[in-house]
Amino acid sequence: MVLLGAALVLILAVACGPNSSEDGTPANIADILSAVGGPEAAQFLRPGSGANTGIWVSGTGKATGDPDLGIISLGVEALADSAAEARGLAAEAIDRTISSLRGNNVDDRDMQTSQFSISPRYDNQEVTRCIGCRVEFERVLTGYQVNNTLTVKVRDLDDMGGIIDGATKAAGNLVRINRASFTIEDTKLLQNEAREEAIAEMLTKANAMAELAGVELGKLVFLTESGSGVPQSFSRIESVGARAFASDQPTSILAGELDVNVNVQGVFAIAP
Repeated sequence: MVLLGAALVLILAVACGPNSSEDGTPANIADILSAVGGPEAAQFLRPGSGANTGIWVSGTGKATGDPDLGIISLGVEALADSAAEARGLAAEAIDRTISSLRGNNVDDRDMQTSQFSISPRYDNQEVTRCIGCRVEFERVLTGYQVNNTLTVKVRDLDDMGGIIDGATKAAGNLVRINRASFTIEDTKLLQNEAREEAIAEMLTKANAMAELAGVELGKLVFLTESGSGVPQSFSRIESVGARAFASDQPTSILAGELDVNVNVQGVFAIAP
């Protein structure tokens, strides 16, 4: 019945045609819906049926799993009087960082530059204008800033803290650790588990509503799903230099659990 959505393209084309059936429905639209979803689906376009014909219910399902992939956003930030000097400082720092990542068993395929920029830095300085003896503020160039940020995939979650500590040591005060997050690379099994729970809840609701209303539940004529995206948890880490990691205490990063959620909505006909 999910194919009803695909039939909308055909419906729009037919609706623009000159022919109509005797009951006011554009010719062939009811036939298209009937072919795709059966007579129960076609009845939604019959005059007097209303947009909410039938029993509309929803269901929600959730499945919980352990993360198997860590993602760290880290990089370097350099400030200098000239753009060339700032770029050179950042280049040296990021090279040392990449070497540290490789030394912590991070493959090159799991490192990607996510942001690089060179930009001027300005400051507002107070200036006294002799004409009229008034004080104004003037924007003055103070130097240049270079940012180079990497997105790093960590496949052994036990290495997360060590990777952060290694990058901090390699880049020194130029390091920037933006955030660490966790995800599940393949969620198909969890999605199926959550989907099964969602549909079971939907069916339970539909039967209860029909029983309470004193009607007989008909065929399922429409079913759609939302949610079921890749779960991801985020934890921000203060973006500071090596001074924040001055002690020998290693950084602790905890993965926890992640939820996969699936929402379904179905429409049931009311049996005659």
